[in-house]
Amino acid sequence: MLCSLPFQARAGVWSKNWEFSVPITSRQQAEGLKPGTKIAMSCAKCKTVQVAEVDKKKSFLAWFEPKTKHVCPGCGGTWQYVNIAKGIRGGYTHTCSKCGDKSVYCCATKVGERTPGM
Repeated sequence: MLCSLPFQARAGVWSKNWEFSVPITSRQQAEGLKPGTKIAMSCAKCKTVQVAEVDKKKSFLAWFEPKTKHVCPGCGGTWQYVNIAKGIRGGYTHTCSKCGDKSVYCCATKVGERTPGM
């Protein structure tokens, strides 16, 4: 059985080879990513970056499950996908228990393009 585990790094370690130029702001947008695309979850405050590759099962979508907590290896806090605008569709964002609201963001490599050297 194969599984896709996220790669973890401090900001700047990987950025010169991978171009994460597509902001991912919703689960619907994440669901549209094609297999092979790299996706990153990053915290602006503690500078931790977690990278995963989109697989056919789209296992990375756990990052977009409301009320599911994920441990941040950088600050030790937990981050999750929360509804910040109750009752409004699309009012979700990622937030960290230690770094604060809207500190965590998600981005991907350009959809459909392979990153050179990968």
